[in-house]
Amino acid sequence: MGQEITFSVKIKEEDLYRYNIHHAYTSTQGIFSIVLFVLLVAVWILRFSVLSPIYRVAYPLVAIVFLLYIPMTLKMRAKAQMAQEVFMHPLTYRFTDTGIVVSSPVADEDSELPWEYIYKIATWKDYLLIYSNRINAYIIPKEDIANQYEDAVAYIKTHVEDYKIQIK
Repeated sequence: MGQEITFSVKIKEEDLYRYNIHHAYTSTQGIFSIVLFVLLVAVWILRFSVLSPIYRVAYPLVAIVFLLYIPMTLKMRAKAQMAQEVFMHPLTYRFTDTGIVVSSPVADEDSELPWEYIYKIATWKDYLLIYSNRINAYIIPKEDIANQYEDAVAYIKTHVEDYKIQIK
């Protein structure tokens, strides 16, 4: 039996927003919106002289919609998520030999993610991300666990298969 590691983190709206942006722009939808923006601007610039006045205005407006739609939608989603009671309190994580136990003062019981069910563990910018599937992840700001970060990573490496770990 190894020594358990316990820490608490308080997720902020910015944390959720940054994760959602990262996830969106590494997905097909995000890449597609950027490509459409670039194509619309390129067509607008290259064909400007032959475009009717309405299209001279429409192309950049549509391009801006493609560029801003995802960030604005994700900002509203993060704001709505923060209104959920679970995000109003710190989440406590406990690394045990069987998995990661997550508890919240508002939950009736703890939830456990067994080590073998972890999809992947990665670091991105200032976050440690523990994915339960391809889309959903526990977001752990590194600054919240600065004193325990190295111990947590070492513990993860002894309990999760190497191919699932993308920690830099």
